[in-house]
Amino acid sequence: MITAMDKKLSKNEKISRAMTGRKLSPEHRERLSLVKIGTVRTIETRAKIKETLLGENKKHLKKVHPLIPKTSKSRSHLTAIDVKNIRNRYSNEKGASIRKLAEDYNVSRHTIHSIVTYKTWK
Repeated sequence: MITAMDKKLSKNEKISRAMTGRKLSPEHRERLSLVKIGTVRTIETRAKIKETLLGENKKHLKKVHPLIPKTSKSRSHLTAIDVKNIRNRYSNEKGASIRKLAEDYNVSRHTIHSIVTYKTWK
């Protein structure tokens, strides 16, 4: 039964609504991932994906980050200012992803993830 609300939806939105809750076969998932390789996404799209992936964890991200002093025995490639900038960029910039920040600061993605989630540089 088509409701008045369904008439306002676009074709893609109707298909998306109809497919909600269905499980994809492993072969189908593999084909979808192969199709999307090399896809360039806009900053807005990446921001939406980031927001979706964060989900409930988004409320734990701080907007203002304190400056953590670096110890004299630290072997880190990053300074306290770098860490503060990483956290600010990740939580406040639309297009900032863990991968992009790792490239900018020449460290691994795991390092950036640990900094953003406060596992390191507490």
